[in-house]
Amino acid sequence: MRIRTREIPLPVLLWFGVAGSPAAWVLMFLTGFAFDLAQCNEAGREWRLPVDGWTIAATAFGVVVATLSLLAALAAYRVVRDAGDEVPGSRIKFMAICGITVAPLFLAIILMSGLGATFLADCQQS
Repeated sequence: MRIRTREIPLPVLLWFGVAGSPAAWVLMFLTGFAFDLAQCNEAGREWRLPVDGWTIAATAFGVVVATLSLLAALAAYRVVRDAGDEVPGSRIKFMAICGITVAPLFLAIILMSGLGATFLADCQQS
């Protein structure tokens, strides 16, 4: 049995590998910020939103996207890993290395901010 696969274009892999994990963190951060504002304001307290549940869902989404972003950057790097110093291949290789470097950092940031928002007390000023 053979499974058909479609080949994803290299620029799509590359740009998702570089920008996917930061975009996932931004989306998760803005979602969490909006839900915290809704819960901690006087008017928002009457909504009774399940903020922890939404935070866990946003964190899981961010982890999945950041992991896929890392895999996309690795796939783009594998395509051009033997490229020499020629201009198109070396630029793609550099951007893929940037994606490989940035994705685990944003994955850690996503996990730390999601777990911290879930387990720490809400609506307290520092």
